[in-house]
Amino acid sequence: MIKNRPVSSRRVFSGLVLLGLASAVIFGLTSLNAPRTTDVVSADVAAWQLGTTGTPWLDDVDDEALPGRWTVEKLFTTTNADNGHEVIARSPGPIAAAVPAYAAEKLLTGGASRTKMSFLPAGFTAALLAACALMLLAGSLPTSVPRHVVLAAAGALAFTTPYWTVVGGSLWTHTVTAVGIGGMAWAAHRDRWLLVGLFGGVAVLGRLHLALTVAIVGLTVAASRRQPGIALRVAAASIPSIALLSLWGHWFYGSWSPTTGYAAGDLAAWPATRTWWQQIGDFMGVLVSPGFGVFVWTPVLLLLIPSVIRGWREVPDWARALAIGGFVYLLVQVYLNPYHGGNGFWGYRLPLEALCCAFPLLAMSLSHMGKRVRALLTPVLGFQFGTMALGAALGLGLLQEDAAWGWRHYTLATAASMSAAAVVLFLAFGMTTAYLVRNWLRHLDGPAADEPAALVLT
Repeated sequence: MIKNRPVSSRRVFSGLVLLGLASAVIFGLTSLNAPRTTDVVSADVAAWQLGTTGTPWLDDVDDEALPGRWTVEKLFTTTNADNGHEVIARSPGPIAAAVPAYAAEKLLTGGASRTKMSFLPAGFTAALLAACALMLLAGSLPTSVPRHVVLAAAGALAFTTPYWTVVGGSLWTHTVTAVGIGGMAWAAHRDRWLLVGLFGGVAVLGRLHLALTVAIVGLTVAASRRQPGIALRVAAASIPSIALLSLWGHWFYGSWSPTTGYAAGDLAAWPATRTWWQQIGDFMGVLVSPGFGVFVWTPVLLLLIPSVIRGWREVPDWARALAIGGFVYLLVQVYLNPYHGGNGFWGYRLPLEALCCAFPLLAMSLSHMGKRVRALLTPVLGFQFGTMALGAALGLGLLQEDAAWGWRHYTLATAASMSAAAVVLFLAFGMTTAYLVRNWLRHLDGPAADEPAALVLT
């Protein structure tokens, strides 16, 4: 198991609170300039409508009340089969998450928010939820992991991956699923399996097929420990979320199907149009395409693979199960959706659930890094931080020309072709910040932080 010197749980908690507050502020500030996509705006409009009127129907929405270039015709909408009302067609998680913020805004403005919608309540909700999810994920690590390792790992997830620009930048479905996954990890570390199921249900409200991940965690840990009760408790607490999805579907769409907001007909039709080698190509696009590849945007994962292999058996069973569940989720996601990367965000978004699921495993495997990997870690993370800061600060979003765009373009090179000075400046900022943070973290826990097994940044 992890052999580093334990540190005070109170010191770890105080560090996580500070990280959570800092990330909430940074996420909130960058959400002000985040690009707006049809996916996000549709959910935000539904939350605004619910928060200010109490009903989801769009029939009385004036296009003049919507911000910018947006009109109801440009949103993802459908018709309720029971009453004929027009309604937003999105999953319930991101819609429901922002309703309290829009209701509060209406109270604070005396109803004026009804005449002109703002993205601020949804954006700030995303920032707060992303910070909470980050603290839950970091809180899932055992106290035997030194505080500087916990903070470094959580900070790397928060600011050197698209977690910053997607999960914390706008109220995507991924913001809701991050909270669910973080809560599952936090609860599993404490053997609180009903809570694992409840948080798993939250994740399912964001993206339905995360039910597979919840099931894998419950069944795998139950089999590993020969305790069937674990699987039963996870199932008992998570299955009600499917019922909630059905109730939501009946209210919004006049259908009891939990998949109604997902355009299930498209999800069923897309795989039938793809040959097996095209689906392999889709998966490779997710991993290594220049425009959207996970290993292109987050190359630190390549460095950590050997550490994960060496530390696999020493990591708790729930962390292994969660990582496996995230990988299975990603395979199903790629199967359901032909690869094209997406538009209107900086980085990648569909693999973010798998990344969050893998976080505890990756963080607890850091003590198995070799010297060469430790030497590369700081510049690689600095490069990632500079790349993500570029998009977050300037509000950049990818706008691809066609489905093959991600294979033909390296996003950073495309950005450099428009402003090489900005790219160089942000990369230099990222590298400098990484080395400054490294020096601070090395002394955070005292002498033990200098031990090779405890180093994250060296």
